[in-house]
Amino acid sequence: MSKWKYTGKDVTPEKIDESLKAVKSACFGCDTHSADCSIAQAAGDIAEMMDEKNIPVKDQIHAQITGALAGATFPIATPDALIAAFPDGANTTCCVGDLKMTAGEAGKLLNPSDFPLKSAKDVADIIVSRAGL
Repeated sequence: MSKWKYTGKDVTPEKIDESLKAVKSACFGCDTHSADCSIAQAAGDIAEMMDEKNIPVKDQIHAQITGALAGATFPIATPDALIAAFPDGANTTCCVGDLKMTAGEAGKLLNPSDFPLKSAKDVADIIVSRAGL
């Protein structure tokens, strides 16, 4: 069971998944994504809660990427637009145990032929696959 970092409350994996889906459904689909977006921040915080013991690293990174892009508007046509869609731009970091990857580092795994990207899931699928996770 994971703990909600703001209160220390124990949260089941089912509740984490349910909450993440609810937060993502609250996205307003803004044309531009801001690092100040509380919806994207909440999605990222919830995605980080996934129990590392039960969920493979690749799935945790995948969830963190999709959570970070919860407020992004798709399709995304360019690498620069993708980096801008992350809450903290190129410095947005996915972290599982000792593994850390910034959006800037992950962006180097993409090819021009990958664009336009149609969804956060597509972005996460490509990055996780090419990172060899």
